[in-house]
Amino acid sequence: MSIIADSRTWIAPNPQSVPIYIVPQSTRRSFPNRHIASFHKIIRILKHLNPDFVHLYAQHYYSPPIILSRIPFILTSWGTEVLTLPNDSIMIRALAKTAAAKASKVTVDADCLKEMWARIGVPKSKVEVIPFGVDLKIFNPQVGGSEIRERLGIQNNDIVLISTRALRNHHYNVECFVKAVPLILKSYGNAKFIIKGSGPLEGYLRNLAKRLGVSEYVRFVGLVPHAEMAKYLAAADIYVSTCFTDTTSVSLLEAMACGLAPVVTDIPGNHEWIANGENGLLFQPKDPVALSEKAIQLVENEKLRKSFGKKCFQIVKQKASWEDCVSKMERIYQSLLREES
Repeated sequence: MSIIADSRTWIAPNPQSVPIYIVPQSTRRSFPNRHIASFHKIIRILKHLNPDFVHLYAQHYYSPPIILSRIPFILTSWGTEVLTLPNDSIMIRALAKTAAAKASKVTVDADCLKEMWARIGVPKSKVEVIPFGVDLKIFNPQVGGSEIRERLGIQNNDIVLISTRALRNHHYNVECFVKAVPLILKSYGNAKFIIKGSGPLEGYLRNLAKRLGVSEYVRFVGLVPHAEMAKYLAAADIYVSTCFTDTTSVSLLEAMACGLAPVVTDIPGNHEWIANGENGLLFQPKDPVALSEKAIQLVENEKLRKSFGKKCFQIVKQKASWEDCVSKMERIYQSLLREES
């Protein structure tokens, strides 16, 4: 048995027993010229390997040669690739709908994506929700963050708020987090803020913090090795996400697994994990005042923070452990192989 997987597909069976061939990812901006130029290469690879099936990550632009090959395939879609379909060109929408219609199974990481596929005519029975999942051996409340706090010059009595979204996409809207910093400091001067991530917006955000007079309170830590990510989360008390369009956020799940209290945007993807006032607080996107008000509620209430954190860990443990998510995907693989045998 052999499988072909897109380079962003997140799960496949044990590579020691099953050959898995990775197809490099292309970008939306290069469509159609680069993709059309790649079609012949993909067809040659398919003919040469003759895989049992292909696992395709929401690059609908790859679908023509795969559909023409008549090899069964699974389509996995995350985030903006599907959320933005209503605003995409007719060609992109047609390719997406055709890819989903021809796929043996469509997997998504959030219920809101399942609803989006249903809106363009894909039967709900064909779509299965499988979050990316969190490795609870790495991300859990027992991880200590004292080493990171010491490294960043953060005192024991400081309350720390952390953002872990990339600094490359405007829809992550980390600017809103920076704008909320002086508002939070007015009520609580012992707050510190960690911004993890890098990208073209980092310079702008650093300058914004400087203009607002809060640079000394904000720690830009850049890219963090995945092995250390849990320590940075453990160094914080409150997780903040300012994203105004998203599905199931792995960053949010990792923070929840570490027992942080979340303050996140009031969007469908977050509703699936955060119930306002029960295990976190929601605020309207692009509103730093609303963010600061919610954050201050948690800054001033340690009991509420801890209560939210405990509930968040249990939710991830029950619904989004890496092992469970892997098992769900493997069951789909096995089911598809049985159908083809």
